[in-house]
Amino acid sequence: MTTSENPRDAFRAFTTTCTLITTDGRHGPNVMAAEWTFNVSYRPFLILVAIDPANRTHDLISESKEFGVNLVAEDQIAAMGFAGDYSKADTDKLSSELFETYPARKIHAPMVRGALLNAECRLVDTYGMGDHTAFVGEVVESSVDTEKRPVILHHGSHHLGERIARAPGLVVAATPMRASSRSSVAVAGELTGPDRADAPVIVRILSPDGTSVLESSARADAEGVFRADLDLPASMTPGPHHIEARAGDLRGRARLEIL
Repeated sequence: MTTSENPRDAFRAFTTTCTLITTDGRHGPNVMAAEWTFNVSYRPFLILVAIDPANRTHDLISESKEFGVNLVAEDQIAAMGFAGDYSKADTDKLSSELFETYPARKIHAPMVRGALLNAECRLVDTYGMGDHTAFVGEVVESSVDTEKRPVILHHGSHHLGERIARAPGLVVAATPMRASSRSSVAVAGELTGPDRADAPVIVRILSPDGTSVLESSARADAEGVFRADLDLPASMTPGPHHIEARAGDLRGRARLEIL
């Protein structure tokens, strides 16, 4: 195993996407590359972007109270690099042929054509976060090109890989995980794999030596989710037990402590 204590390696260990943040104001239109851009709410649709106060974009958002978010697509990697390497303070980046812009519908900032996502945002909150400022914008107009794919950043730029399929399995949990005899325990579980829909599930409480103390049954729904409510008998002895769920050849276990 190779380890590193270099903070830069720690920063690059995270996997993110990248956006082109567009603004307009007293310094004119601008674009910058921003890695720390996140959807933080569905209703309303809110996007947060974290920006160093030293960047000209920081002042432009603070003054204009709006910004554009353009999620970088794979064929925009050169534009992403250029927008990140130069500053508005000395370079009008949007003059480059790398950027084809179009007028936004509801904000003044230009939008970058060809992005995976274009979102026009109006500023609703600002937070100081260490050495960056978090700007939260409400999306007032957006469009997505479903044929585009994002650039993935992890120790450099990468393509989005194939979706990782969940192998057939069974996961189960007991609530509460510490319970008294004569109380009730809710057993929640999930089946994965192609045969999960409507699958029958056997749920057992096992004593420390593996003896079945109580048995019940459940049936998974179309998504493989199931639930069983168990009433614990008065005869249960204090100590560690297990919840076991079985569906065909699949088995899942959860810990249960009897108080």
